[in-house]
Formats: sequence, structure tokens, C-alpha cells
Amino acid sequence: MEYVNGDDVTNNKHLAEAIDMTREGSAQPGSAGYDEPDSAGAGMTLRDSCFLVAIEKLEEIQSAPQESQDEIDHVLRMLREERNANNERRARVMAEAHEVLQDVWVPPT
Repeated sequence: MEYVNGDDVTNNKHLAEAIDMTREGSAQPGSAGYDEPDSAGAGMTLRDSCFLVAIEKLEEIQSAPQESQDEIDHVLRMLREERNANNERRARVMAEAHEVLQDVWVPPT
């Protein structure tokens, strides 16, 4: 699996940040220190931080049309369920979440 690349455009700041975090969190295990202990503070790796921020930003979206909200809810379930999986699985889940979120539209906040 490769790190997700691409230019993602949205005019909703929360969605944009979630897309960015899922891209970051899709980094291959062991690459760029994403899984180094304490790399994002005491007891937290960079990948842990990506999960937390992506979840937080998706929860902040208040203006999504129902179809988009359904996709956001699906991604939230995925991220919450796999947050404590092994790093390989977490990278795959972040890549899957990233792919889904690229097709979501939310009006600006």
C-alpha cells in the first residue's frame, strides 16, 4: 500500500482538515516516524493524532446534506472501530476513509 497522494479541494474547513488527516494517517507503517512512540506527545504517535483529529473534524461538520452525512457517519464508524488496530490496518483504514471523503460534499462553514 502506498501513501495517499493527490490534491483534495473542498470549501468546508472541517472536511478539508479531515481529508488532510486521513491522507497523513495513510502513511505506510514505519515511514516518517508516524508510529514512533511519543512522536505527537506523551503516549501518542503521529498516526494516533491523525485518527483523533480526523474524528474530531468530522464530528464538527454540521451542514452536510443527508447523503454526505451518511458517508461521514460511515467514515466515523470505520475510524472509531479501527483506531486501536495494528499500524498496517490503521494505515489501510485511513486510506479507505480518505477515498470516501474525497467524494463527499459539504457546504462551507
